[in-house]
Amino acid sequence: MKGFSSLRFLVLLMLIAAGFAGQAQRAVPPHNAVWVHDEANVLSASAKAQMEALLQAHRDSTSTQIAVLIVPSLEGEDIDGYGVRVFEEWKLGQKGKDNGVLFLIAMQERQMRIEVGYGLEGVLTDALSSRINRNEVAPYFRQGNYEAGIQAGVVAIIKAVAGEYTNDNPTPRKRGKKSSWSTLIFLGLIILLMSRKNRGGGGGMGGYWTAAMLGGMLGGGRGSSGGSWGGDFGGGGFSGGGGSSDSW
Repeated sequence: MKGFSSLRFLVLLMLIAAGFAGQAQRAVPPHNAVWVHDEANVLSASAKAQMEALLQAHRDSTSTQIAVLIVPSLEGEDIDGYGVRVFEEWKLGQKGKDNGVLFLIAMQERQMRIEVGYGLEGVLTDALSSRINRNEVAPYFRQGNYEAGIQAGVVAIIKAVAGEYTNDNPTPRKRGKKSSWSTLIFLGLIILLMSRKNRGGGGGMGGYWTAAMLGGMLGGGRGSSGGSWGGDFGGGGFSGGGGSSDSW
């Protein structure tokens, strides 16, 4: 009987521990066809809308699905595990291609992660993901310029997917100087246009340019509510943990 009581006590402890573990998991926000989720409120309405437009245009041109999630805190969860859960629940990437990328930023923990789908691990490697975090994003974040850092990270991811990112040595950035988002959008468009030309890509650029221009004209209109761009997601979601987690 004493042994049975000990066993029951052990099982009770395991159930309590499991309950605490479940509570430690941060909820994954619904996708709702929004590709820039800013739960920490660090982006201006115009920057968020323009980023939505750029990511939409990139999906139209290449089929690669890139999403951004900014959270105030991980609430005790590991950023690697949370990144995988978000990636899988949002099912980033197309079915059969798994060409999705999640750019995750946790403000309180001062951590960021690029989570990469199986289909892009060959071009957006762990080392390259870490280089983007450290060279492009972290310098801005250390200055408190989170909007510019996120913008720079998104453009660098787009360039990396196109095989165009080569920044091994970051250039010094002056404190307090914000990047021009219109310049970043233009750079991203030019890179993708050149990439499609080099690969013999045909049409589809009309929709690309229209989406980017529309985002700029609408200001804060796009990306502020669910269903902004329709349901062009939900086919992928397979990630082997590729990418990189870094601090700033």
